[in-house]
Amino acid sequence: MTQTKNCPVCEMTVSEDSYTVTHRGIIFWLCSEQCRDRFNLRPSLYIGDPKQGKSAKQHGIKVHKKRNLNLELPNNNESASLLVQALNSLMGVTEAKINQGQLEIEYDLVEVSLEEIEAFIKSTGIHIEQSWLDKIHDSFIHYNEEGQLDNLGHPYKDN
Repeated sequence: MTQTKNCPVCEMTVSEDSYTVTHRGIIFWLCSEQCRDRFNLRPSLYIGDPKQGKSAKQHGIKVHKKRNLNLELPNNNESASLLVQALNSLMGVTEAKINQGQLEIEYDLVEVSLEEIEAFIKSTGIHIEQSWLDKIHDSFIHYNEEGQLDNLGHPYKDN
């Protein structure tokens, strides 16, 4: 019988034949490539530190983000609908919708970043354009989110 574990990133139940990562001599089971990649970037964000205590995730911290992205969305409703459906299935995304030509997206930064969301959009194959000004704006958001994640990755001292 296969033993089950919880993914430290999204807390889904996973079996031992899923993705694994060894950190500090301990094997962690992860549910997906997305969770594995996030765990590898900042393991202390999810599992804490033996000397410092529990992680932000273990303390139940969520970082709610809501963004309006100015994208030149596909003209056909089917592509736009497929994009929204795909985004709503992405771990960490709580809501994605198109409103007056803008993509409105809400997500938990502890589980997914805007940069990962944008990479996911590109992976769908739906062609989307963005102005250079909006790309610069999003780059500042990426930089800010990276700083927030780095700060959250420092474990809290448990009292």
